[in-house]
Amino acid sequence: MGNSSSICADRNVITNFDENGTPVYPTANNSQSPSSYSRGKERELGCYTKRNSNSNNNNSHERESQSCCSSRVCKNHTTTTTTTLEYELSNFAKLTTRITTQSAAEVDTSPHTDTETHRDRDSNPGNIALATDLELPKGLPLSLSSRHHWNQLQSSLHALHHQQQQQQQQLRSYSSTSETNLEDKMSKPDSKLDKYAQRDRLGLWGTGDNEVVGSLSGFTRLLDKRYSKGLAFTHEERQQLGIHGMLPYVVREPSEQVEHCRALLARLDQDLDKYMYLISLSERNERLFYNVLSSDIAYMMPLVYTPTVGLACQRYSLIHQNAKGMFISIKDKGHIYDVLKNWPETDVRAIVVTDGERILGLGDLGANGMGIPVGKLSLYTALAGIKPSQCLPITLDVGTNTESILEDPLYIGLRERRATGDLYDEFIDEFMHACVRRFGQNCLIQFEDFANANAFRLLSKYRDSFCTFNDDIQGTASVAVAGLLASLKIKKTQLKDNTLLFLGAGEAALGIANLCLMAMKVEGLTEEEAKARIWMVDSRGVITRDRPKGGLTEHKLHFAQLHEPIDTLAEAVRKVRPNVLIGAAAQGGAFNQEILELMADINETPIIFALSNPTSKAECTAEEAYTYTKGRCIFASGSPFAPVTYNNKKFYPGQGNNSYIFPGVALGVLCAGMLNIPEQVFLVAAERLAELVSKDDLAKGSLYPPLSSIVSCSMAIAERIVEYAYKNGLATVRPEPVNKLAFIKAQMYDLDYPRSVPATYKM
Repeated sequence: MGNSSSICADRNVITNFDENGTPVYPTANNSQSPSSYSRGKERELGCYTKRNSNSNNNNSHERESQSCCSSRVCKNHTTTTTTTLEYELSNFAKLTTRITTQSAAEVDTSPHTDTETHRDRDSNPGNIALATDLELPKGLPLSLSSRHHWNQLQSSLHALHHQQQQQQQQLRSYSSTSETNLEDKMSKPDSKLDKYAQRDRLGLWGTGDNEVVGSLSGFTRLLDKRYSKGLAFTHEERQQLGIHGMLPYVVREPSEQVEHCRALLARLDQDLDKYMYLISLSERNERLFYNVLSSDIAYMMPLVYTPTVGLACQRYSLIHQNAKGMFISIKDKGHIYDVLKNWPETDVRAIVVTDGERILGLGDLGANGMGIPVGKLSLYTALAGIKPSQCLPITLDVGTNTESILEDPLYIGLRERRATGDLYDEFIDEFMHACVRRFGQNCLIQFEDFANANAFRLLSKYRDSFCTFNDDIQGTASVAVAGLLASLKIKKTQLKDNTLLFLGAGEAALGIANLCLMAMKVEGLTEEEAKARIWMVDSRGVITRDRPKGGLTEHKLHFAQLHEPIDTLAEAVRKVRPNVLIGAAAQGGAFNQEILELMADINETPIIFALSNPTSKAECTAEEAYTYTKGRCIFASGSPFAPVTYNNKKFYPGQGNNSYIFPGVALGVLCAGMLNIPEQVFLVAAERLAELVSKDDLAKGSLYPPLSSIVSCSMAIAERIVEYAYKNGLATVRPEPVNKLAFIKAQMYDLDYPRSVPATYKM
């Protein structure tokens, strides 16, 4: 605001009327400049300093006094450069002025006495000239131009002006505060308005629908990864965009570009080199990168995610070249929202965040864990069509406790011991609220590779009030349960008819156990009956109540059995006699020949799941599982294994990769505009994935659809989740789509290059 303004007597006199006699009030649209307005008012009111020959000196003096205050800005008062006040006056006057249909006779009988006039004057502490002191304009309806209505209007306008003067005085007082104190107040994250204000991004657009074509220059389209086509720009586009000559003559089709990239990949021997090439491609030509991934999902997915991403994370500081995602350190505590504002995209719908403490089965990698969020979000787009511009990978750098990383001269992260306790919790809480404040309540926040203790605690804390899930707990559980449900088609049994033995009691194992418990209850068991069928082995043996070796956390106690202590996995297999053996402990080779043969002796068709990643951490290989069970087992793994031939029969082991689940879940959640994600969503996703496994897949020994069909799987899972969301009142997108699958497809990322110049048409 500028300096305060003051209203002079004539300024509030309404002298402009339309053809119907309705007053025209000054607004931001029809207001004139101060000088021109002043001259106009003088002409209309006849308030020039020219003296009337018939007037006496006193009248002339009064006319001159009136003249000095007739302009919009009085010389006796400070000026303002805004039209805010007059706009408010205009609106207020329109509300307070009553244009009635009273007859002239009714108006004449209204009690407008001198007493009222004096009372109105007495209520005017500023001694501003009232409208009653002036001659009322001619031609007005009598009911509008009555002295009583003019008095009411003048008093209301004066009260509004007095109120604005007080507000401006407060503003000047606020402005006098020191800059240091002001900045401190503005940057505090616990401001109630900023911290708890509900923000969302419910608008849904197809690819390119929210882009302004004319705002992009030719060089932006050439160099920006989001718009670049490389050699696919046509000659016409190059000329119109002003980039002709910046590219070689040849124009390539997108399919030719993909073949070229595949040829370059084939020349590289090491998977890490292929990973680096693909990441570099994603920074040059975004659509080409996703077209390359989509050209052969089964071959490409292990290169951008597990197992190659594990090696990439171990060497992330060495291979780091381009900025990917955001690094927010514990040093940013108190200013996380300000950091998030630096991200160039405001329409962010999906965040994958890690603190790097438990990267796959590799341990605490600190800031080197950024490869996981980057890889995950690449699959969000490649497998579920979530737009890359709406995805944000984040690493929360709170330090690392790994000595070799702290001593690495190339390490890109914070060289401090990992933050813990209240400091850590306050940092995470500020991050969650900052994300909602910046990107909206329905922004999906996926936790990834947090340590066990933090993972369960944070999920429990935020799952009901934020749109969040933990893929290590819930995604792994969903894909494992889907495999179990598919395997039971072969055995022709239900889940409740089987006994499950888990090696491991961490995030993945407990997540699977909880979802199995939910599925068994759906099949008719009570909670206690279902728990009796779920056994777990950790580093201290079978989890039993009052175990002498201890080590029982709250989450482990949930599945503790009333049984004598059992110390080893082999002993547990003998005594528990499980039908299903699930490995999620990242102990490579834990399912040795003895254990696999025991499972084959107990069961005609044992179910063996070796789910740990990367491949070196798998509990057994596919070949070992089929060989030691004499080809009778149903096998699935977390990492990919080549087909195995045993007794002239070829088996195609299914890969129970979370990628079957989390992209489809994310797509469904975003399309429905869900604000939180109940556990039931992951059982719904598991059941839908199991339905997609064909008889041919099962005959080959695979418990999952082929990876080549994973995009279709994601859409099918998303459709089921959208249906679930609307049925249970969790969807916020309105109206409810009639054809939900078509609606989902309309939101997905288009892999085809769009036109780089607007379409033209005849006029």
